[in-house]
Amino acid sequence: MKTISLRIDDEIDAALASLCAEQGRNETEVVEDVLRRYVESERLKRMLQDPALAQLYEELAAEDQALAEESMSEYQQTLRESDER
Repeated sequence: MKTISLRIDDEIDAALASLCAEQGRNETEVVEDVLRRYVESERLKRMLQDPALAQLYEELAAEDQALAEESMSEYQQTLRESDER
């Protein structure tokens, strides 16, 4: 495991310390989690720039939207039925 040093301004340091105290985590855990999420996000962005994936998404987008709308409709019906009981 590698150790890095990091400079942050006082305002962010105070906010980080407060957040860590609230969550019962140490600063290393929180910063490592933030960096991991950033790296994963950047990897995903790069993958999504792949023309083949963009084409696949375009082909599946309408079907995905239809399934989401159908699921929402079923969910709303379930809520209505639950309210009627």
